[in-house]
Parts: sequence; C-alpha cells; structure tokens
Amino acid sequence: MAAHVIEGTWEEIKRHESELIGHHLRVIITAGPATMNEPSESAPKPKVLRGYGMFAGLLSTEELLREKREDTIREDRSL
Repeated sequence: MAAHVIEGTWEEIKRHESELIGHHLRVIITAGPATMNEPSESAPKPKVLRGYGMFAGLLSTEELLREKREDTIREDRSL
C-alpha cells in the first residue's frame, strides 16, 4: 500500500480514526500557527555568555599590539 498522508490538527486527524484502525502510523508533530506565536513555558531560555574571569587581565588589542611592537624592537636591538 502506498503511503497516505493525513495532515492537520489532532482533532482533524482523529476524524479519520475508523479508517486508520489496524494500520501502522507515523506521527510527526510540528509547530502550528497557534503555537508558534505563544512562548512555551518549557522552552529553554537563551544562554547568556559571559567572560568573567576567563579573560580577566587580558590586554586590549591596542595594548597587545603596542607590547608586540616593543618586543620586536627589543629583539632587533639584541641582534
């Protein structure tokens, strides 16, 4: 038997219950227009990324470039 697709809300699909009894079914649940606009309470909140401690004491780009230039000058003098 070829695949037969019935698409709709649960209530719309349930109307076909009598013709589906005894058949193997696959149900794929997708977000519908009614649920897409409503925020889900169980939906995870977006993670806020923070760099506390991880980058503490790290030099800014300007400071890093200045130190790199100074190191290069010192190395050139020692040759």
